[in-house]
Amino acid sequence: MSAIVQHLRVIWACAKKDVRSALTERAFTFVSVIVPVNFLILMSLLFIAGSNAPTAVVMLDQGPRAQQLYEAMGAAHSFRLRVAGADEANALLDEGKIVAVVTIPADFDARVDTNQPVQIGVQINNLNTDFTNDIRRAIPLSITSFYAQADPNLVTVTPREIDWHPQDTDYIPYLSVSIIVIGIMVGGVLQAGIATAKEWENGTIKELLLSPGSRWAIMVGKMLGACALNLAAVALVLAVVIGVVGVRPAHWGEAIWATLLTMLVFVAYGTLLGALLKRRQPVAALALGLSMPIFFLSGSFGPISFDTPAVQTIARLFPFYYAIALQQHAFHGFDLNTIGVAGDTLALGAYALALFAAAALALQRGAVEH
Repeated sequence: MSAIVQHLRVIWACAKKDVRSALTERAFTFVSVIVPVNFLILMSLLFIAGSNAPTAVVMLDQGPRAQQLYEAMGAAHSFRLRVAGADEANALLDEGKIVAVVTIPADFDARVDTNQPVQIGVQINNLNTDFTNDIRRAIPLSITSFYAQADPNLVTVTPREIDWHPQDTDYIPYLSVSIIVIGIMVGGVLQAGIATAKEWENGTIKELLLSPGSRWAIMVGKMLGACALNLAAVALVLAVVIGVVGVRPAHWGEAIWATLLTMLVFVAYGTLLGALLKRRQPVAALALGLSMPIFFLSGSFGPISFDTPAVQTIARLFPFYYAIALQQHAFHGFDLNTIGVAGDTLALGAYALALFAAAALALQRGAVEH
């Protein structure tokens, strides 16, 4: 019993020491907390601006048929529509503020009612291929949808959609859950890596490891301190995702333990980086520099099964992929891979144990060489 109490005292002392040390550097602590929220804001703005093509519609005909076509365009999920006059629309296109101008002719209703051909003018700023292709696909879709409602007898072939999930999920709700993981990653690596590297910069690592406390108790204490500090960043990101974006977990318990397990993985990884690099500046640079490539590779914007086999293989090498799969299931109920929640949990657990062992070994060797 006395040995257990001694280990707990070592763990508590190391955790308290790292928390107090971090709080003395308020600027760094603030940055490590706010960086994940910045990721959320920046990526959200990117997709709000780029998800639908800004399009002006010149309504030369105000009849019911023309209104039906306008509504069909709105239902295509490809346009960000605004009604404008011809001169205003052309000016917006020249200024690069819109991607396309769609002109509904003045005799649209009359021609449709008498089954005469109608030409709808479409001007496209084809500088952006992604937007251009969206417009070229969505215009025929809108016309087909319009005729399917306006004259069902004319369009006898229509799609029968069967949704795999009970609800649609937009870019921002999906992306926000992925950013929770990057928040855990950046915060965990920064907090643990900086705290560990600081031991070398201050020359205290050798004294720490030569103390009577066991190596594993020291490691657990340092990781516990990093987790406590990282909770502030995670809580802030979760508050924004749940309170502002409005994305709530479908399974609260799963979201909590997936967050804690992911935090353990990246805190262990940060401890390993700090032990290997021994300087705070390269640790911070790697934590921020590696986060974006891994973020884009690991299914942040959609299941990696939609990507090429090479990307799928690379993504499965990183714990980030399994953490995203767990959080997406916890928040949206999605199964993003074939190994399921249990497989993703085992994968993260294996990463946590392997990184913990590697960090302990790096600390021991570093202290001997120091």
